[in-house]
Amino acid sequence: MISPVKLEVLCDFDGTITNEDIGFKIIETFAGSGWEEVENAYQRGEKGSREALIEIFALTRVSAETLTRFVETSFHVDPAFPDFVSLCRKAGIAVTVLSDGFDFYIDLMFRKFKLDLPYLSNSLRVVDCSLRAEFPYSSRHCGACGNCKMDYASKVKASGSQIVYIGDGHSDKCVSRFADVLFAKGVLAEHCRQEGTPYLPFECFNDIFSICRDGLFNKLTSGRKAD
Repeated sequence: MISPVKLEVLCDFDGTITNEDIGFKIIETFAGSGWEEVENAYQRGEKGSREALIEIFALTRVSAETLTRFVETSFHVDPAFPDFVSLCRKAGIAVTVLSDGFDFYIDLMFRKFKLDLPYLSNSLRVVDCSLRAEFPYSSRHCGACGNCKMDYASKVKASGSQIVYIGDGHSDKCVSRFADVLFAKGVLAEHCRQEGTPYLPFECFNDIFSICRDGLFNKLTSGRKAD
C-alpha cells in the first residue's frame, strides 16, 4: 500500500490573502518625506526589505490607536480565503502563512475575519508614536528580506513534505524555487516568466480553490505529478 504524500500550503499575506499590501499602505499613509526614495531603492534591488523598512519607519509617526483603526477599517481578506483554508483542513493539509510584513496588522486581520492560522512574520510595535520593528526570522546569510521564507520552506522540504506556494511579491521570489506547485501573480508572476519558472496564475482565491478542489490536492497527496 502506498502511503499518502505529505503536503503543506505556504502562503504570503500582504496582497495575497489581503486585498492590498497593508504594510505599504501604512507607509504610504503615515511615513514622512523621503520614504519614496528608500522604497524606490528597494524596488530596484539596491536595498533589502529589512534595511528599507528600518529607514522608512524612522520617518513614520502614528499612534497605536490611529494605526489600529486604519487597519481595521481599510482592508479585508480575500472572500474565498476562509473556504480555501477549510478545504485544506478537510484534506488534512497544513496551511502556514509566511509574511515579510508585520504581526501588528496580521493579528488584527485574523481577529477581524476569525482566522486561526500559524504564521511567521516580522514584529512591529508602536512606541510613543514611533514604529519599532524586529526581525526574528531574518537570514544570517542574506539581507534581502526581513523574514527569510526560504529558511522555513527548506525545513518543510527536509521533512519530506511537498509544498504548494502562493504569493505575489519580491519576498516570494527565492522561496518559489522550493515549491512543487506555485501559484503566482504580480511581481512574482513576472519574475517566474523571466526565469522560466512554471507557475499557475491566479487573481483571487476562487481561482486557487477551484483548481485544488478539482483534483490538484488529490494528485499531489497520491504521489502523481501535477499538470
